[in-house]
Amino acid sequence: MIPQRLVLRDFLSYQTLDLDLAGIRAACIWGANGAGKSSLLEAMIWSLWGKSRAVSEEDLIRTGALEAQVRFRFAVGEVSYQVCRTRSRGGGSTVEFQVVVDDRLQSLTGRGLRATQQLIIDRLKLDYDTFLNSAYLRQGRADEFMLRRPAERKQILAEILGLNECDRLAEKARDVARRCKGEIQALERQQSILQKQQQELGDIPAQIAAVTEEWQALQTAAGGDRQHLQALIQRQHQRQQLQQAQEWCRQHLATLTQTLQQTAQQQEQLATQMGEWAEILTRAGAIRAAADRHR
Repeated sequence: MIPQRLVLRDFLSYQTLDLDLAGIRAACIWGANGAGKSSLLEAMIWSLWGKSRAVSEEDLIRTGALEAQVRFRFAVGEVSYQVCRTRSRGGGSTVEFQVVVDDRLQSLTGRGLRATQQLIIDRLKLDYDTFLNSAYLRQGRADEFMLRRPAERKQILAEILGLNECDRLAEKARDVARRCKGEIQALERQQSILQKQQQELGDIPAQIAAVTEEWQALQTAAGGDRQHLQALIQRQHQRQQLQQAQEWCRQHLATLTQTLQQTAQQQEQLATQMGEWAEILTRAGAIRAAADRHR
């Protein structure tokens, strides 16, 4: 963590302060007792972890002020962050956490003070106790680490050396290994299924060749069937024509038969009339002689 800028408002003895720390690799803070040297470090610590040497957070508010605020910008690796922590007299504390992207601030603030604080610790990879026992030695508390219980010293050393991070990465690696093992087993099962299917299918190229040959034979047979079908269709057409001609002849024969019957009837009628006329002609002489006698 590299400090870049510290802005104070009504924090301890400072009414306002804007301290640019960008580009400073090493710094020495000096001054008379009570000048506020330690307050600068306390401001950074309080902004990051919300903890300080004060008994109460309200003791951090400058006398006569209603609110104290610290804005602290710092870098972790190549990424810059800014945290702004505020404490109101008689009220509560608020904290905002942001990341600097293209010289603009983007919020990382979580839901609630505790969630945001955990986000800050995650970015720093350093909690308050580890910081006090490693990077920061308070005046009169240089033996802070040695006063800890053995278990606490072990935990602090683990945090400083990053052993907890190693444990976390190791657990993550084990999770990845378990997941990969499961995926490998699934792939092996899938491979076994595919091999079994391949055996069941047999020689695919030979089957394709056989099916192709059969299809060609069917195509050849279908060609002959089409010719035979065309011949049948033509014969059917001729049959229909013959049936139509036969029907016409039948109807014409019926008409001729009816005409012949009518002609025969007419001949009979004419024969009857001719007989009557012949009889009349036979009797014509007698009829004339009788007529002459009566004159």
